[in-house]
Amino acid sequence: MAGIDTIATDNRAPAPKPARAWKHQLEPYALVLPAMAVLALFFAGPALYNIALAFQDLSLFDLGREGEWVGFANFVEVLSDRDTGRILFNTTVPLTIVTVAGRLVLGLLLAMLLNATVFSRWRLGWLVRSLILVPWVTPPVVAVAAWKWLLDARYGAVNQLLVASGIIEQGIPFLAKTSYVWGAIQTMLIWRELPFVVITFLAALQSIPNELREAARMDGASEFRIQTDIVLPLLRPVIAVVAMLTTIWTFNNFVYVWLATRGGPGDYTQVLATQMYTTSFVDYRVGAGAAIGVVMSLIMFVFALVYFFLLFRERRP
Repeated sequence: MAGIDTIATDNRAPAPKPARAWKHQLEPYALVLPAMAVLALFFAGPALYNIALAFQDLSLFDLGREGEWVGFANFVEVLSDRDTGRILFNTTVPLTIVTVAGRLVLGLLLAMLLNATVFSRWRLGWLVRSLILVPWVTPPVVAVAAWKWLLDARYGAVNQLLVASGIIEQGIPFLAKTSYVWGAIQTMLIWRELPFVVITFLAALQSIPNELREAARMDGASEFRIQTDIVLPLLRPVIAVVAMLTTIWTFNNFVYVWLATRGGPGDYTQVLATQMYTTSFVDYRVGAGAAIGVVMSLIMFVFALVYFFLLFRERRP
């Protein structure tokens, strides 16, 4: 027995040396370090610089030099401005909530339609997916320019079609009248950004096993009950992620409003992103513009925290 114990003891692996153990523990951090450095350089660096600008009274012509530190004066000015509430409402409701809800509903319906067996039966899936991606591959500048031409009051195809159909007597300036302008901007944005939602939902639908649907049909469930009781609950995690991403992207979006109306007519469609641009590069007040950017980031940060809290609380057993 003593010999056996001696042999077992001798065959044991030697204990790792302290230096080798430290090297083994630091290896994952060393592998991640280059990616963290890139993130810090391209994301954290500009963000911290923008925060520093928000506490300074700095003109666009003084960039590169340190401005006068004014503390929270820029934030007080932004938050006390009587137009800030209206601009925040424009950013939150017509620009973000309406377009995000429209994309989620239309994207889910189109994804379910594209997932139908008729397209695979006739081998048309590739064609339909290619057509869906056309708006997504179109640059936003080109998309807005095309829609501005389509909505032109005199020569636009939309107005010509409405006049020829007898619905209206003369062309409507969709981008110049307050009663139509938000609908026009929302149409541009939804048309351009919808394919991302459709393709994401379609991929999620195709990952659901067909056996679940077949078992429900064998139990006598209708197609409506299959979609509401089986498909939608399985899609909830994907819907949650897409809703969060599209909300953040849209809230911070600058392109569509600026290229379509530049915040007009007047400042009726002014949003936080266009207000930040106007303050920084039209009024040359970089410090105040940076303060608007910090406020936007804080709003989205709070939104993300609340969103994740509610999401994980629902999943908690």
